[in-house]
Amino acid sequence: MTSLRVGYDVRPALFNYAGIGRYVRELAVALSQQPEGEGPHLELFSNAWRPGGSLPPGMAEGRYSRRRSLMPFLAPSGAQVFHWTDYDYPKVRNVPAVMTLHDASFVMDPKFHGWDSARLLGRVRSAVNHADIVIVPSEPARHDAELLGAHDEQIVVVPHGVAPFFRPPEQPLADSGYLLTVGTLEPRKNFLRLLLALEQAWARDAAPDWMLVARRGWDYEEFLVRLDSSRFRHRVRWVESLPDAELLRAYQGALAFVFPSMHEGFGLAVLEAMACGVAPVVSVKTAAAWLAGQSAMLVEPRDVDSICEGIERIVSSTPWRRQAAAVALQRAREFSWQRCAKETMAVYHAAIKSYARHAERMSAGSLAG
Repeated sequence: MTSLRVGYDVRPALFNYAGIGRYVRELAVALSQQPEGEGPHLELFSNAWRPGGSLPPGMAEGRYSRRRSLMPFLAPSGAQVFHWTDYDYPKVRNVPAVMTLHDASFVMDPKFHGWDSARLLGRVRSAVNHADIVIVPSEPARHDAELLGAHDEQIVVVPHGVAPFFRPPEQPLADSGYLLTVGTLEPRKNFLRLLLALEQAWARDAAPDWMLVARRGWDYEEFLVRLDSSRFRHRVRWVESLPDAELLRAYQGALAFVFPSMHEGFGLAVLEAMACGVAPVVSVKTAAAWLAGQSAMLVEPRDVDSICEGIERIVSSTPWRRQAAAVALQRAREFSWQRCAKETMAVYHAAIKSYARHAERMSAGSLAG
């Protein structure tokens, strides 16, 4: 059986190490590892293969080809469908188009994105309108796609996965017991309010130290000023990034994962923490709350007192926290990159059928005219 040939935008996997980059890497590997005849042959598109832009490890040999193009208005030769994996890109015009919409935070608040939000909004709306199918990673993210003009029948929910690498420790770690947050320094992650809430808890000696793993994004200056001037600065360990082995250890040693983000499309770091057996504190009515399910301690993200109360409750309620951690681990087992790859393959086939139907309608209209 001939494999489906898929044009695949691999750029975020090469040069972006945040959540989108991990999604693109893990999905590419899982797609390449699908059984022969069922999985695709990936035509990996990048406008540059610079030093440092190596392929994701684990790609199955013979299941991919490298392609380079500066302006891919036409899909790579032989591709039957093209998958754009990030927000902003030129349109592919000669084959069906699938796009992944990670979230639409820039619609909720222009401050939630680091550059010209009006320009981004126009380009993403155009991309949504052009796409045959729009993948979103959670049920709440369906609303994001609708805000950008996607029709209900155009939207398909395909949740991200979590690698088996993220797992509970075999035995308790000696340096465990801190609160952990993983993300990017940007307004929607809500780190300033989180710091203020932690300062309240620390003033009552009601919370352990905080470990923050966060690269610099945008509009983070106010947070850094507050952090540097805080009388509790010694209780915060901030690192901009960690290799995966150290990130795993950070998850495994955490008492709880604290993530009061104001908007998410999914919450991959929340899922990774859950897979390590760590209960999360997340914002109510967000994709992270949908993801965490019954394992979550829910807080109001714009209310510092609510965030503080959630932290103090999860720290002090040891039986509840242990039960929540067990529920989180069980919930995390529902998500895998292999499942994500299989459901994404189904989207590719659906996009091809949708594209063919549209072409038939256009042809019939031309003949009628």
